[in-house]
Amino acid sequence: MTEKIDFIVTYLDGSDSKWLAEKRSYENEISDISRNSDSRYRNGIDFKFWMRSVEKYASWVNKIHIVTQGHLPEWLDITHPKLNIVTHKDYISAQFLPTFNSNVIELNFDRIEELAEQFVIFNDDTPLNAVTSPSDFFVNGLPKMQAFLMPPQAATRFDTAKYNNMAALNSVDFPKKLINRKLYSLRNGTLSVFANLYLTPLLRYVNRNIGFQADHLPMAVNKSTFHALSTLLEPVFRETSTNRFRTRNDINIWITQDYHRLLGKFIPRNSQKFGAYVYIDFNSKNAATLNSRAKVICIYESELPYEEWKIAHKQLTDLFEAKFSQKSSFEK
Repeated sequence: MTEKIDFIVTYLDGSDSKWLAEKRSYENEISDISRNSDSRYRNGIDFKFWMRSVEKYASWVNKIHIVTQGHLPEWLDITHPKLNIVTHKDYISAQFLPTFNSNVIELNFDRIEELAEQFVIFNDDTPLNAVTSPSDFFVNGLPKMQAFLMPPQAATRFDTAKYNNMAALNSVDFPKKLINRKLYSLRNGTLSVFANLYLTPLLRYVNRNIGFQADHLPMAVNKSTFHALSTLLEPVFRETSTNRFRTRNDINIWITQDYHRLLGKFIPRNSQKFGAYVYIDFNSKNAATLNSRAKVICIYESELPYEEWKIAHKQLTDLFEAKFSQKSSFEK
């Protein structure tokens, strides 16, 4: 019998006046403007397209937990039997609220009581793109993910989270499987295997976690493993949870994936084949990507000036409207 698999998706209406007023009243606590710019709170696409993609391509899902500060789209039928509306105060300790830090919101997911043991973490900008099955996310109770060794690179200021994750995992003792045969499975993809073989001598030499390539895609997680990690690294999780806005010292949700990999509790998957990316810019490849065989899509934000962003956003919205024109049962 297949175990139940839940989806979690975070929802934010960055234009909500009440939410904006509350956010502005705390903005004096922002220590890093670039990590908390207005573009970080924009809506990638209308949330209805995410809901339609799930109904169309993952009708097998057990429950969808919509995590929100409190607001919801007017069109959403919250009485739908597959929906569970979760507000921040339902699972995040009051001492950390209100929060405008996505890391805090995601790093406390294991505290959601009704959440199934097997669940997949989505953002509202990661819709499904093709028919999926439970085995696309879990096999024999283990989450599927790519194992692609990748030491953190100083490519952008946001790479600090990868470093913080790695440092946190290296600071505690647990039964790490640094050299794991799953690293060399071709299911990770040829490039991953070559990279893993190339970096194995370094891994043996330093004898510690050197980091993995992070996917900007939905993440399959075991709740018990997530909870074990949050317990093991309770001071680190707490430190991030105290940050009302994103900071350079935060860990992020990718640490749960790295923990699964280091324990060997995962099934290899080629993320480059599983997912693809579209961009809120004037990218001519967006239409082809939406018509590809990629099962999930990640929508990348851009730093375009707002007037140009609105035009690019409208073009991408039209593509999603064409692909997901049929109203879902989640809509009134």
